[in-house]
Amino acid sequence: MQTITLSSAPRREGEGVQQADNNVSCLNSRAIIEYIRRGKPERLGELFAGMPAPWMEMPALPQFLADENNWIPSGVIVQLFERAREITANPDAAFDIGFDSIVHREFSYWQKIFLKIFTTPRLALRRMNQLNTKLNSTKIVELVYDSPGRAVIRWHWRPGVVPSQDLCAYNKGIYSAIPTLWGRAAARVEENVCSFKGGPYCEITLTWAISLGRVGSWLGQILTRKSTLYTALEEIDRDKTLLRQRFDQVTGLNVELTNLNAELSQKVTMLKAINNATRTIVSVADTRKVLEQTMTPIVEVFGFDRAMIMLVNETGDFLEYSYGVGESPEAMEKLRDYRIPLTRDQNLMVRVLKRGKPVLIRDVESAGLNPTNKILADFRPSSFIICPLMAEDRVIGILGTDRRGEHKRPTNSDMELLSIFANNIATAFLRARLDEELKSSYVSSVRALVLAIEEKDTYTRGHSERVAAIAVQVARTLGVPEPEIEYLQFGSILHDVGKIGIPESIVRSPKPLTNAEYKIIQKHPMKGVEILHPITFIKDHMYLVRNHHERWDGRGYPDGLAGDAIPLGAQIVAIADAYDAMTSSRPYRKGMPPKQAAKEIRKNAGTQFSEKVATAFLDSIR
Repeated sequence: MQTITLSSAPRREGEGVQQADNNVSCLNSRAIIEYIRRGKPERLGELFAGMPAPWMEMPALPQFLADENNWIPSGVIVQLFERAREITANPDAAFDIGFDSIVHREFSYWQKIFLKIFTTPRLALRRMNQLNTKLNSTKIVELVYDSPGRAVIRWHWRPGVVPSQDLCAYNKGIYSAIPTLWGRAAARVEENVCSFKGGPYCEITLTWAISLGRVGSWLGQILTRKSTLYTALEEIDRDKTLLRQRFDQVTGLNVELTNLNAELSQKVTMLKAINNATRTIVSVADTRKVLEQTMTPIVEVFGFDRAMIMLVNETGDFLEYSYGVGESPEAMEKLRDYRIPLTRDQNLMVRVLKRGKPVLIRDVESAGLNPTNKILADFRPSSFIICPLMAEDRVIGILGTDRRGEHKRPTNSDMELLSIFANNIATAFLRARLDEELKSSYVSSVRALVLAIEEKDTYTRGHSERVAAIAVQVARTLGVPEPEIEYLQFGSILHDVGKIGIPESIVRSPKPLTNAEYKIIQKHPMKGVEILHPITFIKDHMYLVRNHHERWDGRGYPDGLAGDAIPLGAQIVAIADAYDAMTSSRPYRKGMPPKQAAKEIRKNAGTQFSEKVATAFLDSIR
């Protein structure tokens, strides 16, 4: 399957590996290990191949290198960077490892405290040099200059550090990702001086966004809740330490220790699941996907038998079933039209919605609930929790979970964790809904422009919609991912929008165009780009409008692209556009029969069209 856009950065040359004193925390080697585990888990063992003595003989080397309390020579960390670059075939692996270590929150205890205390990148960077003086054995960090959105940072490498540009790139990645801790975009990093290129020290300039805006505010809410999660994780780790000490001092407590550790491990698993799911839904801009990606952990990790979400409808009159997991699709389908009027104050879900507080029912039979309620009658839960979905100080719906059986009664701790999760779902859902509304508004406005153009000419009426339908068929035949197909469909509808700027006498000409008129009509792709420029969500797919008249042999317009230099999406639109043009009638000619037009596509494969896309087109219409 071919992606539409790819980019690569230039390769950097590695430096030699030497041995030195143990001056690097294994927090850094853990970042490398986790990076490979996420990207190339099947090749994790290769990361440790060829390690120098005595590391190679160590029986549990991966575990040692993943423990932040251990220390290793800088030469070992440099070798791990080089192996990571070879395994991933990524010349910028060191930078990406540093960046991902912040994005994936692979922090030490002091870093977690650091995150909680300082609330902006600027405040964090002001304290960075003081902390590094105490905690870093490889470099001295100096904050040369700082402002709300910009900082100049300099680091001086200590004696005994193995010279390697990977160490420099790794730190650049970390500094670039620091603004993401507060829900901001990554900082831009510019290298001013590099000691590995002859300079007396390494110096970079960081630039980051100052204003978060409305979406950033939502992200800030999520990160604030994450801070609560990290606090809980720290408390759990401290509890584990105390339990180990108690085990060493007192005998006969094996059973108690095992039970407590099992409970603590379960809490850690739940908190990590919340954290991972939250990180995922922050980047999702589709309301349906928000629901899909948040419900599975509730069943699989929290151990509930079912989970469902009900949302307030557009008119604000009802709670309506939106999504559910845990039962068979047929069983959940029974709830498809389930709705509760908000006037029914005696209904427990309505009360949770209006009061904004969760409810835990540990025993359904003794709770005095209405046994004829559809959910109670159809699913017969023994216990359940209902949490409000709160975002921007308003409740948009409820999250309901239930369990069967006497041995799995939920606790207040379950309700607290579920409430955190519910609020994160609500914030992400509201953001996705706003994105969809904005996108829908743009689509409707521009679509109206396209229809206005086509309504002026009976011979082109419906052309853009037909091109979009054909392009979607071809893309699915080629295996293009569905998110890309959505953009392809939108771009296909808009591909001729630039004809708004072409004289109507040319657009509606009743006879073949003259050379002069043809040169004017060739300007419509670029005019379309100008018209669509304000629509930000399609800016990365503007080639669908700009390049749909390029030819495989390079004789198209406006850029004269050839072969695979033409984006795949534009290749697809080009064939769909040509086919519909050939099969549509004009005042000066009758449209071709579909079979004849298909023969023309086949005939021009390899010259006007890509052979691969032409084959997919012929397969899709066959």
